[in-house]
Amino acid sequence: MSEFDPSEPAMVHDLRRDRMLPWSPAFQRSYERTARERAPGVVDYDGLLLDGWMIVDDASPH
Repeated sequence: MSEFDPSEPAMVHDLRRDRMLPWSPAFQRSYERTARERAPGVVDYDGLLLDGWMIVDDASPH
């Protein structure tokens, strides 16, 4: 998660519940203020254990 950019839309992986969740840039300030590294590559944020992400492709057909 060290390369994760919270200012970009993404899908993040919650290790605690093994699920993908949508990430909004609106969470950036909260993430930067409260996220803490729990283990290498795992961030504790707002009750989630984030351990990966995927960039969202905004060019998908509507």
